[in-house]
Order: sequence, then C-alpha cells, then structure tokens
Amino acid sequence: MQQVFYDFTAFGIMVGKKPLLVCDGAFDMLGINLPCEYTRFSGFGPNPRYEDILSGVKALEENGCGFIVAIGGGSSIDTAKAIKHYSKAGVPIMAVPTTSGTGSEATKFAALYKDGEKYSIENSSLLPDYVVLQPDTLKTLPVYQKKCTMLDALCQAIESWWSKRANAESIEFSRQSIRLITGYMHSYLANEYEGNKNMQIAANLAGKAINITTTTAPHAMSYKLTSLYGLPHGHAVALCLPKVWAYMGGFDDIANELCMKPASQAVLYFEKLLEELEIFPPKEASLSDIELLAGSVNEQRLNNNPAVLDSGAIRELYMQILEV
Repeated sequence: MQQVFYDFTAFGIMVGKKPLLVCDGAFDMLGINLPCEYTRFSGFGPNPRYEDILSGVKALEENGCGFIVAIGGGSSIDTAKAIKHYSKAGVPIMAVPTTSGTGSEATKFAALYKDGEKYSIENSSLLPDYVVLQPDTLKTLPVYQKKCTMLDALCQAIESWWSKRANAESIEFSRQSIRLITGYMHSYLANEYEGNKNMQIAANLAGKAINITTTTAPHAMSYKLTSLYGLPHGHAVALCLPKVWAYMGGFDDIANELCMKPASQAVLYFEKLLEELEIFPPKEASLSDIELLAGSVNEQRLNNNPAVLDSGAIRELYMQILEV
C-alpha cells in the first residue's frame, strides 16, 4: 500500500539506508537535504533514454544502494522506476514530485525512449512505495513548465474518464482532479501556495485515475510529436485532445465538469484555454510529417479509446493538430 506524506519527515524512513538519488539539475535549487549518505544520479534528460536507464542501474548496483529516491518531474520519477525495473533489485522507491502534472508518483507505469521511439513499461512493483507532496517544490518552476504539466494532468483526467476501462473509482478520481485544476488554475499559475498545493493533489488524482484505466488516443498521438519537434509531453498531448474530442463528439458529463457546457462547447473551451496559455502547434511542422506521425501511433492506447480511429482519421487529425 502506497503511503503519502505532506512534509519531508518522510525522509526519516531512509535513515540507515543508502539511497540512489535520481534527480535533475533543478534539485540544487530546492534546498532539500537528505538525512543520510547517498549516491546521486542525474544522467538523463527530459525524455529518458534506455541507455540512461542502464547507467542508472549501474550506479545503483555498484554503490550498494538499498533505496531509490526520485526528486523531480515525471522524467526523474519514470527514470527511477525504470532503474528498479531493469535492475531487478526490488528496492523501495520514494517519489517527491516537483511538478504537478505527470502523476507518475501514482502509477505503475514508466516511459522511456529507445532509438527515438517511446516505450512504456508496466508492473505493479513500479508504483512508488512512498510519496511526498510538498507545494514549496513548485515555486521555482518556469511558468511554461507549469502550464505543460497542468495540461498533462487535465488530459489524463479527461482521457481516463472516457476510457473503455473506466470504472466508478477512476471516474471519481478524474472528477475530483478536473474540479481542482479548473478551480485553482489561476492561483497555481500565479505561484500561490494554495494553487500549488491543490494542483499537486489534482495531478496525483489524475495519476490514480490512469493507473486504473491507462490513457487513450490523445496520448497515443502525442508521443511522436514530443520526439519529432522537441515538445514537452503536456504541450503535445494538449494539442491532440480537443481535436480527438471534436472527432468523437459526446461526453457531456465530462464537459459539464470541465466548463458546465455541452461537449461541443467544451472543445471550444479547451482550445481557447490553449490559446490563452500560448500553447501552439510547432512552427516547423509540415505536411510531409503526416505519414511519419500516423505510422507512429501506439495501437494499445488506441484500443483503449472509446471511438475507433482508422488510419484515415488519424492522418486527418494530425493535419488539424499541426494546422497544415
């Protein structure tokens, strides 16, 4: 059973154990002190590669670490999970998310890139054993990163709700997440404590929702956008979601929670939100990219989508997403 803490007293669990600290460069600005000797691993980027993971496994094993502490965004937490997966060490993971969007601290999934393609690994053992939600860790985030991670959480909550695998529990997680995101969006983007606190909770709830259902077409279509154009994941998936929703139609229950309007108006609401947040398609996108993108879509995620998307629909959607 995962334990969630709301302050750093959770670090006391690690006393007497040497952890592998998985973090990026932002860790140095947070002022967090671990109460023990540790080995630091920062050899990964925003989209962790398989080669990075193997380097982390080597660091874990050569330094005799009996714990993994992941402090950072989804990349740090996914890297920590993948290190555990490929090491077969069975060590516990403590996740300290410093963004509010990926929900990685609440899922049994991890993503990595190999040869430019995104892969997902899944195992119940990858769900972090301990989670620390501390709003102050969000204070140093650039506003663009805050926008992208918030949109990732919102897309996760919406997709989980309409997923074929949705159940009463996952829908309630989605409902609560959407309410918090829409209710505290402005406070969060203004970097206020209450906004940061509630957005962290919203992201955690969205993570719990997709841990039950997984994601759907907008996520499946977003992965190649990230690797091809260098877009943050939340930016890429947010471009996809309204186009997919408009194609499918329906889901007034989700729309009512999002903006108290029918689905057709919810799509416009979402697109207007992206415009206000200055989340635009990549300028370098061209018509010649469509076939490459269409051939990259994760079929497993498409199978979870409530409406069938054939190859023609996917191509048309990419043209709308990229505005080409």
